[in-house]
Amino acid sequence: MVYALPRASVLPYQIFALFGLLNFAIIGSFVFGIRKVHLRMKGLTLSEGVEIDETTAKLRLDFDRRRLKGLWIGAVLYSLIFLNGLRLGFAYVGRLPLVAIVFGEIFNASILTVFLLEIRKVYRRFENGKPRQS
Repeated sequence: MVYALPRASVLPYQIFALFGLLNFAIIGSFVFGIRKVHLRMKGLTLSEGVEIDETTAKLRLDFDRRRLKGLWIGAVLYSLIFLNGLRLGFAYVGRLPLVAIVFGEIFNASILTVFLLEIRKVYRRFENGKPRQS
């Protein structure tokens, strides 16, 4: 991105925004992949069908509680971002293209939905009493 920044002024803004989103998606996949490997090395995630002892199960339960707290904080903050985006979308209806406003809100809603689905997944693990596996 740093290499392309000086040349960005000659590109249409749609292409610049598309490649920016693509770069963020690639960076995000690296970050989440590294995090998954890190958690697997700590013993907090295992492959399907692997038996665990009681100490590891307690560690995972603790991890899920901390993760749940972080997910709730993220969901609340992102819901505020989503609502602010709606407000700004209505405020700039005549000045911004409608497609950009709708795309932005769909993107924000999908991120908020991921937060809520992850929260639901953790609560289901708590209800079932099963240790965390993924």
